[in-house]
Amino acid sequence: MDVQELSELEMVFRQVYRKLKDKVQKSMRSHVSPNEFIVLKYLLEGPMRASELSKKLQVSASHITTVTDSLVEKELIERSRSTQDRRVVDLMINEKGKALVHDLIKVKSDLFKETFKVFSHDEIQILIDLFKKLDNELTK
Repeated sequence: MDVQELSELEMVFRQVYRKLKDKVQKSMRSHVSPNEFIVLKYLLEGPMRASELSKKLQVSASHITTVTDSLVEKELIERSRSTQDRRVVDLMINEKGKALVHDLIKVKSDLFKETFKVFSHDEIQILIDLFKKLDNELTK
């Protein structure tokens, strides 16, 4: 691959990534931020402590506190203190939060279907295989 091809590949990859990311964020923005959505999705697995979330998401505890404060304010999650240790607080998604996550997953899925309809089934499989191959290379 020559320098011009590499440059074009980088430019196209960045453009596609930005546009797709913007579309997804715009479809959710009226409800939750991308960070809030990710936290809600993790909480679908069950109650978690802020420290667990910060480790899973590889962000600071203060960032998790900011995000969860917003989710509590929006009445999408609840905090519950441990009866054994009052310092321990579990975060739990409530029914309103679960319904919103499921709605947003559908919105995101519909957006991806609409965006990728320009590709045939075989082309989608090729894209998946190529990205898996790239991911494996980057993981080495």
